[in-house]
Amino acid sequence: MGALRLDLDWELGVFKAARALWRSLVPEPGPYSPERAAVLEPLTPRLRVVAQLVAAHPVRLQAARGVGGLRGDDLLLPPWIELAADPDRNRILYVVRVAMNAGMHRYAPRASGDPIDDAVATLVVAERAWRALYDELPRFRVVWEEAATTCLAARRAGPACRGRAAVLEAWRQNLLAGAPLPSAETMRRALRDRAEVGPPSPEALLWGRLILAELEHQEPVRTSDSPAGPGGTEVEAPSIEDVKVVELDEQRHLELPIHAFEKVETLEGFSGSLRQLDGEDDLDDHLEALQEVDLSNLVRGGPEAAAVLRAEVGLEADIPDVARIGDDEEAILYDEWDPRRRRYREGWCRVYPTALPTGSQRWADEAMEKHCALIEQLYGRLVQWREQRRCRPRQLDGASIDTDAVVDARATLAAGREPDPRLYRAWRRHQRDLATLVLMDLSLSTDSWFEDRRVLDVSREAVLVLGELAHRLGDRLQVTGFASHTRNRVRAFGIKGWREPWSSGRGRLGLLRPQGYTRIGPALRHATAELGQIDASHRVLLLLTDGKPTDYDRYEGRYGLGDVRCAVREARSRGIAVHALTVDSRAREALPAMMGPGGWSVLPHPDQLPEALSRVWARHG
Repeated sequence: MGALRLDLDWELGVFKAARALWRSLVPEPGPYSPERAAVLEPLTPRLRVVAQLVAAHPVRLQAARGVGGLRGDDLLLPPWIELAADPDRNRILYVVRVAMNAGMHRYAPRASGDPIDDAVATLVVAERAWRALYDELPRFRVVWEEAATTCLAARRAGPACRGRAAVLEAWRQNLLAGAPLPSAETMRRALRDRAEVGPPSPEALLWGRLILAELEHQEPVRTSDSPAGPGGTEVEAPSIEDVKVVELDEQRHLELPIHAFEKVETLEGFSGSLRQLDGEDDLDDHLEALQEVDLSNLVRGGPEAAAVLRAEVGLEADIPDVARIGDDEEAILYDEWDPRRRRYREGWCRVYPTALPTGSQRWADEAMEKHCALIEQLYGRLVQWREQRRCRPRQLDGASIDTDAVVDARATLAAGREPDPRLYRAWRRHQRDLATLVLMDLSLSTDSWFEDRRVLDVSREAVLVLGELAHRLGDRLQVTGFASHTRNRVRAFGIKGWREPWSSGRGRLGLLRPQGYTRIGPALRHATAELGQIDASHRVLLLLTDGKPTDYDRYEGRYGLGDVRCAVREARSRGIAVHALTVDSRAREALPAMMGPGGWSVLPHPDQLPEALSRVWARHG
């Protein structure tokens, strides 16, 4: 029996109208002063460059709810800073903060969860980073002194601390002033000897704190038996700092009534007990209240959500694997790179090649009508490009002398060696010998919307355009989709095989639906193995993805990025060109770290993907 639900629609409407009227008459003041504050969002691209240069690692920048700090590869920064009197000086505070957190990242610090140990560890690693930056970057000294003076004046003007907080505050001010700190053991002992009295010492703006991302699963968790809710609402979540995973306790099933007014102002953080998870898309009703809810507890299990509150959370801990496979399915084993241990986990991932039915041509015919003009335009350009004669230097025979080759031959003769007999230039048509494998991300993230277009629909249309061009030009093409649910179940969906007619692939594109997660590494290795069996002068692997490795088990953050980067290197070492394309601007942080220079494209609008994919394909041929 479901939970009792009391919907008082007219009372709710009256309440919302009265509240909206009150807020229009008495507006709440903004969170910061636009005349003096520096805001994180417009500064993020430039600050990211500073962070990655200082850290020498692809760290990520995210907004924090408060002062923030360092959480693994994530630099959590205040959403705005208005400590100084003008925006320029506050922007300098951002630069110093990013440099400090990136410098701290070099020492790979980890929070333990103990407040005293974490406070001491933060001070120790902040001092080490400060001294290193002071020695390495002369300009850092100037901006540090200005920023530290501003922060020190603000702290001294604040309320006095007592007990343990007073000791901690003194050390933080000493570090800002450039004074040496006691040893770590001395600081721990001093803090444990003091009692907590009064308010705590505020975190230091210039370095924040070490933040814990704690995942506590000890038992395998049950996967959801419910289908994913299609077309649900998806919005950006409030900032999250400390992260902890709690188990979903279905035994504590409390069938409590939900009053309609509970959607207005009364939401609270979830601690694992099952009150009501009905899978309904009520996100818009709850959105205002969610801005004030602590979302640091993550819960695995239960039904699929009909609405998504999207949050960037870096997870860097072990979670037990969950495996559900059919008895008649045969897997292909692939290694996975562990960037922390710097070694392969042999046979770690199971990839299941999965056949798809032929499907109907209806979706493809409708999409063809939309892109017919683009296909004809691109086809005409490619044919014209192929028909052009190109100069081939250093030939045994040709229409003209190759001057460079003759000069080299004379120099070789003068040195007493046998010259190269290829002294001519010939003009010939381009001979195209190309094999292409398109790897499509089919994870649930492709069910999100960008510029009023669903990501999966944009990807399907781009592959359709490319497939039509390859079919007309006679190039070899294979299309594979992938999705995962732990390392034990990575699906490689056969959309079009090497020897299959393109009509089969066109029909299967209409069958695709979002599912599972994005374990890119084994999918790339499987695609590399497939391409490695093809004899061609040029082999190209094109990856369509949101650029964020993730899975139900451990694959987020640095681990996933490192494995994908290794899989890309493996493919390129076999002479395969690899290029990733996405329409998600947030992938701009992860793609350079995974794909390397020139190996990725982020498109500003989804309608550009079909043409961009075809251009990348043509360039590599």
